[in-house]
Amino acid sequence: MPPPLVDPRIGISWEQFEYQRILEFLRSQPEPQTCDPPEIISTNTENAARHKDHIAQLLSYPELSTQPSLLAELAEATWKRKVLLWRTFPFDSLPAEIIVNIFRYAIWSTPSSFEGVLLRFRLTWVCQSWRHIVVNDQTLWNTIWFKDSKIGYSRSKLFFERAGTATLDLRIEDDDKTRVNPDQPMTGEAMHHIMDIITTKASQLRMLIVVVEMWPPVLVLLDRLHRSSKSLRQLERVEIHRTGRPYRWDGPDYPLSDYHHALTLCNGHTSEVTSLCLNGLHLNWDKCLLANLTVLDLRRMPPDLGPSLNRFREILKSSPGLKKLSLDGAGPVLPTRVARRPLPPVFLPRLESFILGDMPIAYAVFCAGIIHAPSVRELTLLNLGGDDHAPLLKALTEKFPELLILALYCLDVATTPQNARIVARWLLSMPKVKFLRVAGMATHMFSPFFADGRFHARDDIPLVPSPEERAAIEATGPRIILFPNLEAIEVQHINTDVVIKFVRGRLEYGVPLKRLYIHCQWLQKMTDEDKKIFRIFGPNFVIVTLPMTLTPDEELIWKQVRGL
Repeated sequence: MPPPLVDPRIGISWEQFEYQRILEFLRSQPEPQTCDPPEIISTNTENAARHKDHIAQLLSYPELSTQPSLLAELAEATWKRKVLLWRTFPFDSLPAEIIVNIFRYAIWSTPSSFEGVLLRFRLTWVCQSWRHIVVNDQTLWNTIWFKDSKIGYSRSKLFFERAGTATLDLRIEDDDKTRVNPDQPMTGEAMHHIMDIITTKASQLRMLIVVVEMWPPVLVLLDRLHRSSKSLRQLERVEIHRTGRPYRWDGPDYPLSDYHHALTLCNGHTSEVTSLCLNGLHLNWDKCLLANLTVLDLRRMPPDLGPSLNRFREILKSSPGLKKLSLDGAGPVLPTRVARRPLPPVFLPRLESFILGDMPIAYAVFCAGIIHAPSVRELTLLNLGGDDHAPLLKALTEKFPELLILALYCLDVATTPQNARIVARWLLSMPKVKFLRVAGMATHMFSPFFADGRFHARDDIPLVPSPEERAAIEATGPRIILFPNLEAIEVQHINTDVVIKFVRGRLEYGVPLKRLYIHCQWLQKMTDEDKKIFRIFGPNFVIVTLPMTLTPDEELIWKQVRGL
């Protein structure tokens, strides 16, 4: 395999570079013939063999990784050989079962939903044989994206028809780009129209993701799900995102004044739902059957409209297989001081991912104390309130000894000796961390990562030791490195000098990083001078990442965790 190409001047990966070149070449080619003449097939085969030899020769050059011209030559030979092999492969001689499986992989690997939709249609345009295979495979059409309001959802209806009796994964999305009239959010009537389509196959519904702006379509959705609840026997995943304001709904002030109280989810018929995400809306928690969840994701709720603490604990207790818990500007209602009493944390033995965000520090400490989940592998802290997050870090110390992935967004701690001890002890309690993601953090927040664990191993060690005390501590043994197993870091909107210092510091202490990931959006805003600095690490060290994607290191970590 060729090495990854990362050129900060263009900010794309090897795969992106290769993909662009292939598309450019294919667009320059004439329309394919029904069948290539034998002499063309023979010539293409010979050229493919020639490119293969050339690739092997380039890969043998020691200077390959440091010569951009050789990398570009390798890329060109690689994609040209791929195209030639495609053109000589007898694709139509494959059995239909294999062809449709190839089509599924192609469609499911597209980078966006829009491209996946377009590819389905393009496959039906190639030839009569392909059209028959694609149209008659129900699983190619059962993922339906209701985002075609400008054409009366005719595309979605076609998908619905071709999906036949297959289980259905649906996404309803409303945004300015796809609206008939921009700046006019989806109405309740429009949601009624969509639900008229969906409820004809309610018993086949497996996944439902809804992204709308205003309250009326959400209320219509909940009402129609309530009325169809007995048919929703296969519903496993529900995500409802209401992106607009206000967060609260009290009923009479909105067009659908019949709804005077918070609604349930599917009239309580949610025994098969294992994944639930609610963003910007609340439910009648006491009348919702929420158990056996593997994902619970709550976002953007007024503090008094979440589930009560007792109800929240019941939901967690009845979901021992919970793998992801996200509380982002939402969570259980904080009990009053009169009703507050110490309760043992809920044991979640299988929880892998825990997210806390967009909440005051005191509330974050409260939420963290509700659970006992020693097997958590991924922790995310983002956009927390206040300017000193040390109390939360103290509360999290020793809670996640098996942590492997840590993501910190805008974390901040006041620079005091006491806080330096708190941060160091927190980092020391997570010795297995392999991947670190940091974004929007001030320069002083990187100092704790270079602390010597010998000076923070016990509470009786002076916070500011004298020279004699320092010498005595250093004589106790070798330096204790924080995050000794750290292999990779992803940075976003961090001072370039700080990043360079971090990478060099790890090298100096004998625990060098294997990879540095730079978010593509941050890279685009960098100055040319900053981009030049990152080239000193070589092309194999710096990797550009795309939004909403896992890095290769994270993918490898999760595969190892799950024994794949």
